[in-house]
Amino acid sequence: MNILMILETSFPPDVRVEKEIRTLTQVGHKVFLVATTFNRKPIIEEFKNLTIYRIYKGRSLHKLSALALTLPFYFNFWKRHLQKILNKIQFDVIHLHDLPLASVVYNLGKKNKIRVVYDFHENRPEIMKLYAHTNTITGKILIPQKKWENYQNRYSSLSDRLVLVTPEAKDYYQNKYNVIPETTYVVPNYVDIDHLKSFKHDNSIIDKYTDKFMLVYFGDTGLRRGTLTIIEAANLLKDKHDFHFVIIGDSSQQQILSKKIIDYNLDNVELTGYLNFEKIVSYLVASKSGLCPLLRNIHHDTTYANKLFQYMYFGKPVIASDCPAQVSVINESNAGLIHRAEDPEDFAKKVVELRNSTVYNKLSQNALQAVLKKYNTSEGNKSLIKLYESFDKK
Repeated sequence: MNILMILETSFPPDVRVEKEIRTLTQVGHKVFLVATTFNRKPIIEEFKNLTIYRIYKGRSLHKLSALALTLPFYFNFWKRHLQKILNKIQFDVIHLHDLPLASVVYNLGKKNKIRVVYDFHENRPEIMKLYAHTNTITGKILIPQKKWENYQNRYSSLSDRLVLVTPEAKDYYQNKYNVIPETTYVVPNYVDIDHLKSFKHDNSIIDKYTDKFMLVYFGDTGLRRGTLTIIEAANLLKDKHDFHFVIIGDSSQQQILSKKIIDYNLDNVELTGYLNFEKIVSYLVASKSGLCPLLRNIHHDTTYANKLFQYMYFGKPVIASDCPAQVSVINESNAGLIHRAEDPEDFAKKVVELRNSTVYNKLSQNALQAVLKKYNTSEGNKSLIKLYESFDKK
């Protein structure tokens, strides 16, 4: 099949999209990807057996995308550019990543008689409730959250196939939006083992933490990710000198974390800022545990982060909050410990518990084995292959 994937952001990188493309091309499909660029990258580029069509999108237009349901110019911009591509090549399927362009893709699919797949990486209306700019007076007027909820409700049921990231998300969409279970597929954010094997390790980073029980978090450092819980737990454990916490990443709330570390006078917490994944791998190897202290909300309760399985591949027991989707993984694999979200005391107790070598060694072994047997792309993306095979049966 000729598949036109649509990604509203730049590419590369996007780990989930790359893994899906790799899976589909390996079984014989031809994938074309539409992505955006801010810096005039090549408009058409061949990249790892993939043809990329790039659309130049100024940063001002990108920032105004949240107004798409209020003002039509953003959807019109995409409709115009996508139709030009559809005029050049005969596609069998349009595969959209994430919610915002759902109406554009639905209408283009209907007009051009092309089947449509929606691939929702996240519950966008629920995330929007957590953004600072959508909770201002102006934001509430211009970016009405109820409109986005209704939009997701309407279009979730209109695609030919719907892709979600967890069984919990599938249950949620089925109960909330009455999506059809038979046309809804779960494609989890599992890891590509061969890809993780390919990274070289920086021994200087590994040696730096030899004498520490170092626990690592990486990714967006916004407070909704539970990063403040890590710092508050570190404060409770600051007299236990072998515990050390490394928080890798950045966000608009980074200064809040920095100030809290200064206020507590902590020397057992390290903020590295943004690092590329190649460097992060060495921190994962050096660490004793990976942290997923997400705060509870509908989005976090029904999704899990890629990092969860990356930690596990390196044999690191996970300390995770009690969001149901990640609890399900941890309990099934017995590969970590669960703490109450936003509870630094409970988090700190789990850190101390993990220090027990008998507990640690068992969880570490379980973590690696679970990834090798189940939580890898080869297993997780079988449902994506089945999705496209279901089109062939029509």
